[in-house]
Parts: sequence; structure tokens; C-alpha cells
Amino acid sequence: MPEFPVLSNVFRPLKGSAESLRKKAVFFDLGGTLLVMRRDRIFRRVLQEVGRSASLDRIHSAYLTEELWWLSFYGARVLTEAETAEAYRILDQRVFSALYPGEGELEAFRVSALVRKRWPELESEFPLELYPDAEPTLKRLARDGYALGLISNAPADTNRAVEALGLTRYLGTIVISGSVGYTKPHPEIFRIALRGAGVAAAEAVHVGDLYEADVVGARNAGMEGILIDRDGSLGNSDCPRVQSLSEIYQYLR
Repeated sequence: MPEFPVLSNVFRPLKGSAESLRKKAVFFDLGGTLLVMRRDRIFRRVLQEVGRSASLDRIHSAYLTEELWWLSFYGARVLTEAETAEAYRILDQRVFSALYPGEGELEAFRVSALVRKRWPELESEFPLELYPDAEPTLKRLARDGYALGLISNAPADTNRAVEALGLTRYLGTIVISGSVGYTKPHPEIFRIALRGAGVAAAEAVHVGDLYEADVVGARNAGMEGILIDRDGSLGNSDCPRVQSLSEIYQYLR
């Protein structure tokens, strides 16, 4: 699989529209930005299977907290596909330990390994779902002449979900951390995307829902980062912030 496949069936821009725009490319995170997160629901289902329970809010909060450590530990590393899979298992293990601090490390390991094993099976129970503003925004941007891409911290097989969602008709550059070995906020994963799209860093923006990965990472590569805060819960930030993808146009001109 190429690191950043340039797909031939993407929307073609309106003739002559791109040249007048200040920015030429828009990159997006996947989960929490374009795609409604399934992670919390899958984790909760596995907890139920092992006789435990936790609310989706508690699980989501635990993931957000543990992701900060996870990004600080793995963000500067180059990982193989197998190492990426293990890194996500470790994240699940830390989430379990945060939810059940009285449990031992062996139990946390067992449950996290079960989460990874059951993940492909449980995905079919929780259908892929784009946010309502995702496809209309991608369609408009593509028709206005922007090069579009995806930069996602995710296992290599996430490409299947991207294809199943029909996103490949809009996204000409797809960069998944599990395929390329670099994880946001490492600047190289952004540079791979920039090279794939054939644009300079100053000509591109990246939109995502995690400040440390998406905004800081984009800045590390010389790009502008836009934070999507759909429920207004992320607090103050020193970057452009939107609650809907349709609002990003104000930062592209």
C-alpha cells in the first residue's frame, strides 16, 4: 500500500477557482472530526462482556486524558505496523486502569488485549457514521478547488473504513499513522501529506479535534491548525476554533 495514495476518482475542482485562494489544501483528522467515534462504544461493549460497566461519558473522558500521555510518549517515535497496534493496546490498557484503578496490571492487560481482538468483530455492530456536516463540507471544498486529504492516528486497516464511507471520492491524499510509522503530532506525518498533495506547508491547513495532536502537530510542520470543538467543551485555545466544519471557510481566504 502506498504511504499516501493519490486517488483518481476524487471530485474535480471548478476550473480556475484554486488560483485565487490563499490556502490550497485542507487536511482533516478522521475520528471525532469527520467520523463519529465508535471507540467508546466498542470499549464499553467489551467491558460488559467481562462483567463490568462504565458510562460512555466516563470512557470518553478516560480516553481523552490518556491520549495526552499517549501522544507525548509515541508522538515523536517511528513505529512499525505491529508497534502501532501494540501502542493502541497500551492506550486501551491505560484507559481500563483509569476506570478501575483497583484492578491489577494483568487484568488491565487481559481486557486491553480482548478489546483489540474483538474490535474488528464489533465494528459491524456499530456502523460507520459521518458527522452531518462532513460530506457537504468536503464536497464544497473539492468543487471550490481545494486539494483535500486525511491525516489520522489510526491502525493501518483504517483505510477500509475510509473507503467504506465513500471518502476516497473527495480525499486525494490519505495518510494513516499505522501505515507510515509516524504519529501526530510528529511533523513528518504532516510532511508526508503535504508531499502527497504537492503543496507547501504555508498553503495548507489541518482540521482536527485534539489540540495536542492536530494543532500542535500541524504547527510543528509549518501548517495552520484549526480545532473543531463540536460541543464547546475544549476550553480556551490559541488557535482558530470552530464548532462545525462549515465554519472553516473563514480561515481559508
